[in-house]
Amino acid sequence: MSQNADEPRNGYVKIHLSEDLMKVKVDLFPPETGGVGFTINSVTSDLEAEGVTWGVDREGLEKNILRCLTEEVVIRGVAAATGQKAVKAVPSYWHLKKRLLSLPEADRRAPNVDYRKRSPYILVKKGEALAKKVPEAPGEAGKNIAGEVLAAGVKDVVSFRPGENIIEKEDILYAACHGRFEIREKEMSVNETLEIAGNVDYSTGHIAFPGDVIIHGSVCDGFRVAAGKSIFVKQTMDASQVLSRGDLTVEGGIKGRGEALVRVDGRISAKFIENTSVESHGDILVEKAVMHSNLNSQGMIDLGEAGVLVGGESRAQGGFRVGHIGRPESPSAVIRAGSDYISERKLENIRAQIDRLEAKLDKLKSRQTLNPEQQKLIVQVEKVLVRMKQSEKDLRTQLYPNQNARITVFGKVDEGTEIHICELSMRVGTALEAVTFYYETDGSRISTRDLTTRDKAGDDASDDETPSRVPPENDAPAEPVEQEESQK
Repeated sequence: MSQNADEPRNGYVKIHLSEDLMKVKVDLFPPETGGVGFTINSVTSDLEAEGVTWGVDREGLEKNILRCLTEEVVIRGVAAATGQKAVKAVPSYWHLKKRLLSLPEADRRAPNVDYRKRSPYILVKKGEALAKKVPEAPGEAGKNIAGEVLAAGVKDVVSFRPGENIIEKEDILYAACHGRFEIREKEMSVNETLEIAGNVDYSTGHIAFPGDVIIHGSVCDGFRVAAGKSIFVKQTMDASQVLSRGDLTVEGGIKGRGEALVRVDGRISAKFIENTSVESHGDILVEKAVMHSNLNSQGMIDLGEAGVLVGGESRAQGGFRVGHIGRPESPSAVIRAGSDYISERKLENIRAQIDRLEAKLDKLKSRQTLNPEQQKLIVQVEKVLVRMKQSEKDLRTQLYPNQNARITVFGKVDEGTEIHICELSMRVGTALEAVTFYYETDGSRISTRDLTTRDKAGDDASDDETPSRVPPENDAPAEPVEQEESQK
């Protein structure tokens, strides 16, 4: 019923329902002087008229109604009723560690960002915890302000199942090996082999992987590759630093820029090697050429009957098989067979340490007066020097473990080539062809002989089976090479 203009205004309530029927708010307007107010019962009746039958906050409404009427103030946005949301049931699932779900992005604003250090691969260690099982949780139905029941439903959880090289123990998943963590078709796995479809470049960053690495493209200049097992490269490798605990196979060859380093615990196989330092505990097999590189092998360096070795210094404890050594107008090659490059390096290091300690000792002893601490230090340094010199002596006995090492050349050996077998040395004065260099049993010199069937097959032959090669009268004899200090 409408109110006359001259009659005082009664108090009244405005009701605001949310679209989802989960909340209702009211605005309370007090009456003018002489007007009629409202009560909690009248307000709840108004709410019921709007369909609000559940979740009414009578206590909160009463407080706000009292304030509105006693203070004669308008109060807006009073929560009159609130529904109860349904709680979805949660199925059991594996909750992964955060780092396994995404890769960190490089800060492009940071100065001097080296994008080669970024990697698109997630690596895990053997025994590392990967995920924890979240148990199933039941749901709970809800109700809106109209009293309608809201079904609980089931929460949509992304669930991953454990796959290869993942083990479960007491509701926790662990990596069974070192490797690359992968998720494919919602299955988690740890792959012991890292397979790269393209090149090692800025798209991959440096590679450091605990298992085998297969690279279908090439390794671009400036990028490092390290593997806990073997490395297989199907194209060319521009080596900066390559480290492998297994074998290294490069179908397209190895190229470096002089400072490149390749260090392998197993065998190396490549089409060619250029301007690179290469170290291998096993054999080094090269199909075509070794150019201006330094090779070190505890096995054999084998270039076959057609391979060419030009310049550089090469060591092989097991010996050499080479097609040709040298090329016109190129630096002469240095060939060392029968020596252990690791023992040589250890000897160099210990010799350098001995030199530093002896210099320090001489400086201490040169002082006119010494305090007790300095005298004590002299005694300690002298004891250390005794132990280190014994180690040096022991290492010298390990430098040349293979006097039976042979250097077999199927083609030509250029003049100027240095030949070393164990502690013996010579320089080729006049070019030779199709010869084997070997260590005389009495340790007096390096001799040569024409190739035998056993030489070509790579078998050792005793020196008395084949006579030494007698150079023609116009050939200059082989020139001895002055031995290095470490070989004396």
